[in-house]
Amino acid sequence: MEGFGKFLQEARERKRLSLEDVASQTRIQPKYLEALESENFGYLPGKVFAKGFVRSYAKTIGADEEEALQRFLDASRNFYEQNHLEQQHQQTAVQAEHRGKFNRNLVLGLFVILGVGIFYFLPSQQETQDTTPEVDVPSSPNQLEPSLAPVTGEQITNSSSSKGDSPLPEDSSLPESSTAPDPANTTEAPPHPSEVSPNQLPQSTPPLESSPEPKPSEPTSPTTQIGNYLLEIEATQLTWVVVRSDDQLPNEALLQPGQRITWKASKQFLLTLGNAAGVVVRLNGEPQGPFGKPGQVVRDILIKP
Repeated sequence: MEGFGKFLQEARERKRLSLEDVASQTRIQPKYLEALESENFGYLPGKVFAKGFVRSYAKTIGADEEEALQRFLDASRNFYEQNHLEQQHQQTAVQAEHRGKFNRNLVLGLFVILGVGIFYFLPSQQETQDTTPEVDVPSSPNQLEPSLAPVTGEQITNSSSSKGDSPLPEDSSLPESSTAPDPANTTEAPPHPSEVSPNQLPQSTPPLESSPEPKPSEPTSPTTQIGNYLLEIEATQLTWVVVRSDDQLPNEALLQPGQRITWKASKQFLLTLGNAAGVVVRLNGEPQGPFGKPGQVVRDILIKP
């Protein structure tokens, strides 16, 4: 079976049409038609757009659209599979880079929080230790009782007799009943030691409560608002478009006249238009452009507020 490119070329030549004739009818640039016939798939904008080109090309030259599309898929399978793997590798590398940045920021944030916690915790702990007084608390109430020894009658008699330098003179005129009292009978009871009730004991000063340790504030993850801006593309002619929202992978679409699609982003959009004059572009309802002439391919159009 003949190749895909040869199939298109022979069908076009049977119609006696040049690439410029087909380009004027399909509004596809001649360089893309030539890339289809030469099977140079890497020069085409994308698989979705290339399939639309094949259908339009086959319809214009009178070839069977389904057969042409199947031949294209068979011929380009290896190329697009390899291209898909490369895109996956690129996406994995980008995700790994983002994870690495996030981990570094997380570790840095933890160190900052740890440093702040140490800065506030250590001075408060030291201040608590310095302001707590030391209070000697007696072990038992018995230690508060005064050690008073009881005084006996003999000690009182001896002390009084030792102070007298001469004996009392005997006076016969004194009545017999007024005899000196017996020291043994006049012994005074020893004074009782004062009792101290437990309520009168000095109470120990309660230890000061240490101020609560400051808790480091937990890191707050920044909230990301997605979809602040709405991009609307409405086709007035057959047009293929590539839209990249922020840092996401590009999205492709082939728009027929009257079709309309929308994308959302939080920062910006990057466009590629296969037919610069074939679409109407609006950002949050505001018209954008113009971007070029009919059939002109314009790449890397930056749309941002």
